[in-house]
Amino acid sequence: MSQTHLLSAVTPQKALIVIIFSLLVFTLACGSGNRSIIPPPKGNFNTASLNGQYTYSLSGVEEIGATSNSASFTEGGVFTADGSGNIINGTDDFSQNGVFGSAAFTGTYTINNDGTGTLVFVFTNGTGSLSLGITLIDKNRFYLIEADTFASGGGSGEKQDATAFSTVPSGTFVLRSHGNSASRGSVAAVGAMTLSSGSVTGNEDVLSGGVLSSVTLSGSIAAPGTNGRGTLSISTSGGLSFNFAYYVVSASTLRLLQTDFGILALGRAEKRTSATFSNASLTGNFAFGSQGDTSATLGGVQTVGAFTSDGNGTITAGSFDSVQDGNPFTGVPFTGSYTMSSLGRAAVTFNPQTGVAMQEVFWMVSPTRAFFVINNPTKVEDGTTDQQTTAFSTGGLNGQFAFLMDGFDTASFVDRVGTLQADGKGNLTLNELLNRFIPPNLGSVTTPGLLAGNYSVASNGRVSANIPTLSSNLVFYMVSNTLAYTLQNDPATQISGNIALQVSP
Repeated sequence: MSQTHLLSAVTPQKALIVIIFSLLVFTLACGSGNRSIIPPPKGNFNTASLNGQYTYSLSGVEEIGATSNSASFTEGGVFTADGSGNIINGTDDFSQNGVFGSAAFTGTYTINNDGTGTLVFVFTNGTGSLSLGITLIDKNRFYLIEADTFASGGGSGEKQDATAFSTVPSGTFVLRSHGNSASRGSVAAVGAMTLSSGSVTGNEDVLSGGVLSSVTLSGSIAAPGTNGRGTLSISTSGGLSFNFAYYVVSASTLRLLQTDFGILALGRAEKRTSATFSNASLTGNFAFGSQGDTSATLGGVQTVGAFTSDGNGTITAGSFDSVQDGNPFTGVPFTGSYTMSSLGRAAVTFNPQTGVAMQEVFWMVSPTRAFFVINNPTKVEDGTTDQQTTAFSTGGLNGQFAFLMDGFDTASFVDRVGTLQADGKGNLTLNELLNRFIPPNLGSVTTPGLLAGNYSVASNGRVSANIPTLSSNLVFYMVSNTLAYTLQNDPATQISGNIALQVSP
C-alpha cells in the first residue's frame, strides 16, 4: 500500500468496508479481581514458527497514491516464509477505487517470543512496500493489521497445504462472500457450490439492493498454480456474475477475493462434511458473529451472540449484542424457529424480546458450523455460527490468546492486534499494536504497553470485559475455551473481531 499500490484514481470513496473473516473463531471466560503485577506476554515462538507457504486477506481504507484522498480496498495473496526471516515468491492482489491489480513481492519478517511480529512486503516492480503487524495463533494461523500510517485494515492468514495445489478443487463447498460497489451497493451471498472437473453448479442466496434472491449457480474453476492461487467464475440465474481469485488453504478450504473491476469483496468456501441435512442437523448450543453495511454506513453493523437449537425446529435461550449505526444493543434475549431442507439451507427466524423479528438464511457446512445472511432491507449483514463445545466458567478462560479487532469510531479507523492474557480468575492483560488512521491525514501506529482489565462470564459463554484504557463494554461470545467472537459494544463505535488461544511451539 502507500506508493505500493499506485492504482489510477477515480472518485475517492471515503468509506471503510469492514469484512472481517470469521474464518476463524475464538474465546474468553469469567470472573473479576485485582492484582498488583501485570504479567508480561509469554511464549516460545520465534522466526522459525513462520515457515512454509501462506495465504492472507484483509480489507480496510487507504490513501490513493500520493493524493490526500482515501478509499476502501480489499487485498489478498500468497507468499513463502523461509523460517529465517525472509519472504519469497509473494503475489499480492489489490482492489481499490475501481481498479484491480496484482504484484509480485519479496520481503522480511520478525516473530517475537509471544507470537507478535511484523511482515514487510517489498514489491519487485519498484512501487514501494507494505508493513503488517501480526500475531500468531499457532504455526498455521495468524491475525494481521495494517502497520503503515497511510492505511487501516485488518485480516488473517493461514498456512497452505501444498499437496492440494496439484489438482482442481472438487466437491461441494459452502461459500460466503461480502462486497460493495458503486453500481450494486452492498452484496452478501451464501450458498453451496459443487465443483466437478472444473465446472461449477449450485444454489445461493444473494442479498442485493435490500432484496434477497434464491438463485442457481453455474461457472468454472481453473487449476491453481504452484503457489496455490487460481481463478473461479460464477454466474447466477439472477443475472449476476462474479470472478474471483481463490487461494488454496487445503483441499477443503478456499479463500476468495473478487477481481471484477469496481467491486470490493472477500469470501471463503469450506467443503461440506454431510451429504444431506434435516432439522436435526442444527442441534445444541451455538455462538455466532456477523458484520455488514447499513443504508447509512459501510461497516455500520456488527453483531455477536449465542442460542440453543433443539434439533426439531425450535430456538431458545438466545442472546445477542450489536452495534448498528453507532447504536448499541446489549444482551438482547430472543427465541426463534427454523426449517432445514435436505440441501442444508435453513430458513431461520429470531424473535427478540423487543423489536422486530429477524429473518435469516443458514447454509450448513456441517452440523457444527454454518454461514448465514440476514434478510433485512435496511442492511446487508452476514456471518458464521459455530457449535459451542463446552460449559463455560471463569477458570475455563485461562491462557494467552491472539487478539484482533478492527473497524472505526468517531475519531478514526481503528485496528488492534496482539495478545490477550486471561488468568482464570477474572483478570486480563492486553498487549496490542494499535493503528489509528484519520484520513486525509496520516495515522499513528503505536504500542500502548501492557493494559490491565477484568472480565466475567455467563453460562451461555457471554463474556463481559473491561479494559479501562480501551472500553468498559467489550463483549465476547465463546465457541469454546479457545475461540470467541468479539465486539466493542460502545456508542458511536463499529469495532469487532476475534480471539484464539495461542498454541506455542
